[in-house]
Parts: sequence; C-alpha cells; structure tokens
Amino acid sequence: MIGPVRILLAAVSGTALALCFTPFDQAWLVWGWMWLLLPLLWTVREKRRGLRGFGLAWIAGMGFWVINLKWLGSVTWPGTVALSAYLSVYFGLFGAYAATLGNPWKKEFLSAKGIPARFRQMWISLGYAALLGGLWCGLEWIRGWLMTGFGWNGLGVTFAQNLILAQNAEYVGVIGLSFLPVFMSAVAVQTARRFYSQFRANEVRMLHWDFASALLVIMIAFTVGTMRLSSVTNAPKIEGRVLLVQQNIPQIAGRVLWEPQEMVDGFIELTENGLSEVEGEAASALQEAGSEEVIVDLKLPDLVVWPEACLPDFLELKKDGASVGRPGIESIFEYVDSMGDFTFVTGLNEYTGDDPMDPESDVFNSFISDNGAGMRQSYQKHHLVILGEFIPDLPFLRKLYFDTAGVEFGNGITQGNSFEPLRVKLGDQEVGMIPSICFEDTVPRVTRKFVRNESQFLVNITNDGWFGETEGAAQHFRNAVFRTIELRRPMVRCANRGVTGVISAAGSLTDPYTKEKRHLVDEHGSHFHRGVLRASVYVPAEGKVTLYAAFGDWFAATGLAAGGLWMAFCLMRKRAFHR
Repeated sequence: MIGPVRILLAAVSGTALALCFTPFDQAWLVWGWMWLLLPLLWTVREKRRGLRGFGLAWIAGMGFWVINLKWLGSVTWPGTVALSAYLSVYFGLFGAYAATLGNPWKKEFLSAKGIPARFRQMWISLGYAALLGGLWCGLEWIRGWLMTGFGWNGLGVTFAQNLILAQNAEYVGVIGLSFLPVFMSAVAVQTARRFYSQFRANEVRMLHWDFASALLVIMIAFTVGTMRLSSVTNAPKIEGRVLLVQQNIPQIAGRVLWEPQEMVDGFIELTENGLSEVEGEAASALQEAGSEEVIVDLKLPDLVVWPEACLPDFLELKKDGASVGRPGIESIFEYVDSMGDFTFVTGLNEYTGDDPMDPESDVFNSFISDNGAGMRQSYQKHHLVILGEFIPDLPFLRKLYFDTAGVEFGNGITQGNSFEPLRVKLGDQEVGMIPSICFEDTVPRVTRKFVRNESQFLVNITNDGWFGETEGAAQHFRNAVFRTIELRRPMVRCANRGVTGVISAAGSLTDPYTKEKRHLVDEHGSHFHRGVLRASVYVPAEGKVTLYAAFGDWFAATGLAAGGLWMAFCLMRKRAFHR
C-alpha cells in the first residue's frame, strides 16, 4: 500500500515539472523536480517494489500531464484525462525500473572508508545515474512513435529558454537533452544522502567525486553549446526575405467560424498591405535621399506564406504529379502571383479520383508552392493527427468526435509518402525547402528525412486554431524550435493563430544582424494577432548534415538498450544465485 504522504509528494513532483513549461516557464525546476520523486522510488521497501514504483511515478506523471495538457480541455476534458493517463504510463515504467533494477539504495548504506572505496562508490553512483538518464531518454523516444506517437514536451524542451545547452541537440536530439537533468538529479540525490549520513555520524565531510563529475558533464555540455552557438551564428549564409500572413481565424475544434470568401478576402488584403508597406518604405528612402540616382533596395519578399488549409477548395492531383484546381481556386493563385515576383506557399487539400467527396478518393493535407512562372510543387502531409485527420474505424470514437466538434468526421486524410525537399529561389540562388504541416514540426524523425547535403531551410504551415487562445500554440512552438538546432536549418513558420515567426539555425527568433525579434505579436506581446510579418531568413551556405540528421535518436536508443542489457544481466545473475 502506498501511503498518502508518498502519493502527495509524487503528485507535487509532477506538478513542479509542469511549472517548467509555458505558461509558467519556470524552466529551472527541471533540475530539481526529481529530487522529490527519486527518494520515493528508492526507498520503497515492501514487496512488489516494481508495482509500487510504477504507481508513484504514474501519479507524478498525472500531476504533470493534466496540468501540461490543460489546453486540450478547451476541446475535450475526458480526452485530456485519458491521454494524460496513457502518457503517465511512461513515467510509471521509469518508476518501476528505478525502484528495482535502477535502485542504488537496494543495499544497506555504508560510508566509504579510504580512496578505493570512494572510487567504487563514485562509479556506482554515476553508473546508476547514467542508466536512469538513458532509460528516461529511451522511454521518451518510444512515446514519440508508439501508436503514431506523441513526443510532446520531453524534459529537453525546457532548454528552449537556454539556447546554450540547447545547441547539443545537434548531436543527440532534443530527446537526448533529457539525459542531463535526470543524470544530474540522480547524482545529487545520492550525494545528499551520503552528506546527511556523514552529518549524522559526525564524520569528516569529503569531496563527493560523483557530484563533481556530474557538474563536469554539465560544464562540457555548456562549453560545447557556447562554441556551437557562436560558430553557427557567424557561418556564411544566403539571405532570403519572407512575408508571413496570419489572420487569427477562430475555430471550435475542427469547425471554422468564418465563411470561405471572408477568409480568402482577408488573406489577399493582408498580403496587399504587406507588399504596399515595402513599396512605401522604398519611396520614403528615396525621398530622404533627395536624389533619383540613389539605388534603393525594395526588399521585396522571395516567399509569401499563408498558413495550413486556408483555401476553401481542392486541387486535383494528377498521375504525373501536377496539381490543378477548378477556375475559382486557380484565379486566387493567378491573382496572388500577379502581385510580384515571389514564390507563394499555402496549405490546401489535394485529391485523386473524380470527386474529393467520394469515399474511394484519396484526400491529402498538402503544402503547395507556386512560383508564378508555371512551377507548382506539393508535399502531402506524412504524420497525421489521430482524431484530427484520421480516425480508427471504431463507432465510439466517431461519436466522441461529433460530440466534441459538432460535425460528423469525414472520410479522413490519406498519408503522403514523399520525403523529397522542394525547390525555391532566395534572391538569385536556388535552395532546398523542407516542408512540414501542423504538428510535423514537432516530429524530428519526419523532418530529418528531408535533409540533404545542400543549403536548406524549413517551412512550416500550421493552423493551431482548434484550442482557442490557450498555451497549446506556444507549447507547439517551443517543441518546433529544436528542429532548427537538430538539423541546423532555419525555420519559417506561418500559423493561423499560433506563433508566426522566423527561427535561426541556432533556435533563436532574434535576427542576428538587426537584433529584432522575428515573430508576429500585438502591442501586448500576444501572438493571437491578425497581421503580417516581414523578415529575413538566413540559410546556411554550406548545409552540412548534422550527426542527428544522419543517425536520428541514436542516443535515446542506446540508453534504452543499456537499460535492457542491465535488466538481462540482473536476471541472469539472479538465476545463477538461486541454482
């Protein structure tokens, strides 16, 4: 039986972790929330330690996820609780392991006497800490792909506010960054126990070498991050100019509250206003110069981007790969293309077959790129959202969707299968464009498949309107930031009512030259705003392939394998002992 005090402390530890993320943003707590949980797991002495460890950690997980995902409650509270209960299972698995095979306190504590004993104590402490840190990363990795995956808000995401440590995601991914706080916490808790024991026994306080070693690991990560932040920021670049359009269209779940023509007219109006601002600034510069011979850079955009699924029609996807729409939708493309010499990017549904409403037709959530000179490219979304774009063929799920959204779930979206980057001109240079739609920018295993050894940048179009003006959009953005660091490709991000902005290859919204913040907010700093953003994106000229882009979540997989090997070793040793 788990006592009420233990249950309360486990819930408090999970709550402390929830405070690390937006809207609370107390990221420093990521280094300390486990200081409550680990002693609870390591001091379970009754039978069924694994089960009790699972229960305590699951409670901590519920304390975290119910708070962290409360924005989902704007659509469905039963769904929020159910998802939280499932995600907390990964906390529970960690707790079961930490209470048994990963428990350095299983044996009676004895103070180390002499140098050899202290060395042995140090390696045992570091070994268990590394084992638990690696296992945590492995469980986050599994959570990110099992049953389509929900890799949202791992511990490493808290480093979005610490760009120096975040730079290490280039090597181990954002999941690998989760190792640092778990490793450090496990060492700190073991050190605190020894220090307390020495105090009680009135022994001489000695240097705890494992704690010093853990600090050294953090210092190395900090040093590497500092060096990479500087070198990435100062590397040769290709400058491109973008115009991003955000309307902040309200929705209730999947139901858009504006009429289709109102949406189209609004996007066109904002685009015209943005282009007019460019021309107005050029005219003002000429007037100030007082000479017609002065050359003025018009700063016209290379890329105009509208967000996901914002046009009220379909394009037919032909067998040769061409996308063609009916006259109404084609007239919108023609009008936007007539505004200037740029590439137009927008979200639109494509279909194959005779009719998009036909159940036999495939319908895709697509990313459309049109350069206005007869070159139209498209990418069909690969990572689909369950209950948003597809739904398992279970009647109760369809009823749940209807009760939530107020409309019947349609035929669903078909999964795309191409991972070829698109091509676009920035200035007079052609570069690769890595497309992503909606939550795909939080799925690194998808985006890394587009990486080639060339100059590239990411473009994400998203809606983020399902959950109203909640912190869901900001959390989405924080998760997306790490794609730029993992791949060393900047990101242009255009949302309907999320965070619209330009992120550098070092994960920063700040323009490295003008020092301006490249995101769309109102005078109060809210990103729930209607307007346009004009900014520059700096694409690395060399476009080297990072370690993470080449090998993915190798670090997390290694941590999971190490946990499995230790389990196998312990089982074999136990069997040998009982023979």
